[in-house]
Amino acid sequence: MKSLLARIGIQETRGGRMRQRKLGVLREDPKEDMRLLIENYTVPALASALRDREDVLQLCATLLAEQKIDELSVILRPFERQYVEMRRRREINLDLSNGFDASTLEMLRKGLNRMPRRVSQAHQRRAGVVLPLCNVDNVPCILFEKRSAQLRAHADEVCLPGGMVSTSNDRSIVATCLREMHEEIEGLGEANIVTLGVLRCNWGEVHHLVGVAVTPVVCYIGEIGDQDLRPNSDEVAECFTVPLSLFLDHERWVRKPDFAPIFTGGPHMIWGLTGYIVNRFVKDVLARYRVQCPSESSSNNV
Repeated sequence: MKSLLARIGIQETRGGRMRQRKLGVLREDPKEDMRLLIENYTVPALASALRDREDVLQLCATLLAEQKIDELSVILRPFERQYVEMRRRREINLDLSNGFDASTLEMLRKGLNRMPRRVSQAHQRRAGVVLPLCNVDNVPCILFEKRSAQLRAHADEVCLPGGMVSTSNDRSIVATCLREMHEEIEGLGEANIVTLGVLRCNWGEVHHLVGVAVTPVVCYIGEIGDQDLRPNSDEVAECFTVPLSLFLDHERWVRKPDFAPIFTGGPHMIWGLTGYIVNRFVKDVLARYRVQCPSESSSNNV
């Protein structure tokens, strides 16, 4: 049966009745490929790439017309399937087996900043949140808050530290995030906080989720396993951490059309804007690397 199916596949492909699978520019899946191109590259960058590709095609056409097949082969060989797949398998190791350190933080910073994208200032309501990376006894984690049940909006939900931009006090979106985080959680050592960069999101999707233009800023807040973090009880019921390795497990995510991804692997369900932001960090930043995490780790209240 297997040999028969293989022969049918070969005949279908040779006969032109079945289109060969295309590899795309960044991803094989056409929708994911287009999403990454649109959301992560500026218009000038895409225009420059299109111009370069057109120059290459015109050069190839000239070489073909002049029957310079050897030179044409040299130009086109890198685009053969085997070489494209080889380049995509050449992943860079992100070794987090002993937690975040200066080297891995620099890799994440470069990953966040390699595709610059400006946030529109046109929105009347703007906010910022921190995606706080941390170590808990040398285990790489993300810190979350569970909002107070007494709040009028989004009570008892899991969120990231952050809040609305104060145009009179905040000089930047990073200043907004850090100010709000310190107001909500006491005990974080300011000297230990490292700002890595802005997480590029689809701002239309973010606005659709919460009605506010929210900018996520990725920060490293240090080793917190031995810190006495004190949530502001007026706003925050508790703080807890989830090991980064759990977010890399696809089985712990629930994905449905037209809904933000839902993470079910922690002490509390993470959904809505928070689930969306964490999912974007996993897919758009961590997916570039072969991530190595401690083999056994669990969520903790702090």
